[in-house]
Amino acid sequence: MSFNNPFKSGPEKKPAATVEVELEYSAFVPPVFQADPVGYFEREGQNIKTGKIKTDEAGRVREDTTAVKDLPIWRDDHGVELQTVGRRVDITKGAVGESGDPFYEYKILQRLHGMGLPAARPIAKAEQGGVHIIVMERIPGVRWSEKESLQLRERGYSNEDITELQTQAEQKMDQLRQQFGAAGVVRGWKLKDMVFQIDIESKKVLAVVPTDWERTRIEEKAA
Repeated sequence: MSFNNPFKSGPEKKPAATVEVELEYSAFVPPVFQADPVGYFEREGQNIKTGKIKTDEAGRVREDTTAVKDLPIWRDDHGVELQTVGRRVDITKGAVGESGDPFYEYKILQRLHGMGLPAARPIAKAEQGGVHIIVMERIPGVRWSEKESLQLRERGYSNEDITELQTQAEQKMDQLRQQFGAAGVVRGWKLKDMVFQIDIESKKVLAVVPTDWERTRIEEKAA
């Protein structure tokens, strides 16, 4: 004789997800992300930064190394590849917390592209069980956290060469600061928040592209 356990529950049901995809990328988004964006982000994403989560004296998260991840390459039906990055939004941080809009950074990216400014293209945004995820393109180049992978000394770079490369990057970042400032875009400017496109052989920085827009404001220009 057997008895059903009235306290035994079935498989845990995932919270329903709401996913919005930019029209031009609708063919790239995998069904598994559409069905469970938070689970996909946690299972399939690879942390971009190393180290532990940092908190302040009040216990508030100052830096979450698990919040931004490289996602697997997405492909459309023709095999065209799309390299993507996902972010789990901290709704208390920066302008996101001040605005009360979990998709504040996503909307900033949309506006920057509308203004013709260099930034990652927004691809999708999702909410599931109170967790918010945004997906954007991965900008080609090397992040500050990946700079050691260039192995510049092994490639014959001297200390002077490395210093010159950083000087070039700072000059290009300053040009961006002026370009964005003229458009009313207010943000911090640090090399650690940039992606660098470098020609190793010629020892030149070809381009610098900003990332991390959660503390950005866009001031409306007077008519």
